[in-house]
Amino acid sequence: MNKLVTLLGLLVVCAPAQSQDAVTQRQLVDRAAIEEVMQKYVWSVDSLDADGYVSVFTEDAEIHTNGTILKGHDRIRTVVTDMQARQAKNRAEGKPVGALHHVISNERISFQSSTEATYQSYWQTMRKGEDNRYTAGGFGTSEDRLVKRNGKWLIKSRVLTVFTD
Repeated sequence: MNKLVTLLGLLVVCAPAQSQDAVTQRQLVDRAAIEEVMQKYVWSVDSLDADGYVSVFTEDAEIHTNGTILKGHDRIRTVVTDMQARQAKNRAEGKPVGALHHVISNERISFQSSTEATYQSYWQTMRKGEDNRYTAGGFGTSEDRLVKRNGKWLIKSRVLTVFTD
């Protein structure tokens, strides 16, 4: 009987720690999945992959950029298709393509629940100019609200604050 009481006591003492360990493990897995979504976002926009780009957003997602709002996959897709058109125009005119290369830093992920998270970062873009030198195209901050749907993290809203023209 004493062994049973001791075992039950240990279970009562250890259960909260095991429960916290499970939460911590889940958050580590979720954190890695969110980082992967955000990396896919950046690589898709830089490589002009419109399908990959919209795939990281919910169907009803919104992007807010200094007063401009894009809502839904069709409008969000224009971020990439407009860049494709500008680059094609530059090529046709013999100008530098103007391809962007994003640099993301100071990333921070916080969880509001097991299915909601916020991702914050600083960003800057680099582009090759007419003199073949790379310059900063723009920089600012981003705040992304992500949701977990059917086991997959997606961007629900993205707020970009641009510090440059």
